[in-house]
Amino acid sequence: MSFPTEADFALIKIKTADGPPAVFAQLCGIESVTINRSANMSERYRRDCAKPGRPGQRKLRATGNSWQISGSGVQNIDMEATYSGALGVLKDYEVELYRDDDTDAGELLGTYAGTAMMTTQNQTSDQNAEGSTLEITLEGQDNLIWTAA
Repeated sequence: MSFPTEADFALIKIKTADGPPAVFAQLCGIESVTINRSANMSERYRRDCAKPGRPGQRKLRATGNSWQISGSGVQNIDMEATYSGALGVLKDYEVELYRDDDTDAGELLGTYAGTAMMTTQNQTSDQNAEGSTLEITLEGQDNLIWTAA
């Protein structure tokens, strides 16, 4: 039998110093990560000249690619300055994908890297709930690069 290699968890990291080597800090508290990649397109409809009374047929054209990363988890007040300083600013990010392997760190499967702008930072602090939450959205610029471990 053959099974796919799955990532069990992901870590989002933000570049905090250029280096060399560059320094990335984990956005500790973000526990769920979603990566969305899209092909942007335009569409047009063209009628068949031999059948002008029939509806046109759809034609698609790729106009670009885009990517977005969202993360959610618990609010980490120790990271507040980092989050606030990144909101609305282009920064370099990494998303590392890991597999649980019964070690403290896990097995690194690979890393996505790219430049993005943090466009949302939603925080919830509810005295009647169990802890506080945080959701972020990173809108990508240029390419999101995958490097296998």
